[in-house]
Amino acid sequence: MRRVLASNPRVNVFHRGFAACDNYTGGEAAMAKVQCPTLFVLGRNDAMTPPKAAQSLQARARDGRTVLVDGGHQMMTESPDQVLFALHGFLKT
Repeated sequence: MRRVLASNPRVNVFHRGFAACDNYTGGEAAMAKVQCPTLFVLGRNDAMTPPKAAQSLQARARDGRTVLVDGGHQMMTESPDQVLFALHGFLKT
């Protein structure tokens, strides 16, 4: 994260990214247009984006599947095997 911040000393890219995410309002409409199966891999202990935050997208997914992993917001680092198995299982179907 330090390298990312140092890469552009004029702009706090983390703040800009968080603000863009907070201000985005098109997720539900975009999900309603998705035609293919969708996998939601959610971190059970994610404090930044708790699993319940995905409910509106999950409800609009035509063929949505959800896997909860024992991790937080950085689930690929915290629970790499569980994420890998979720992706593998989803892609096998």
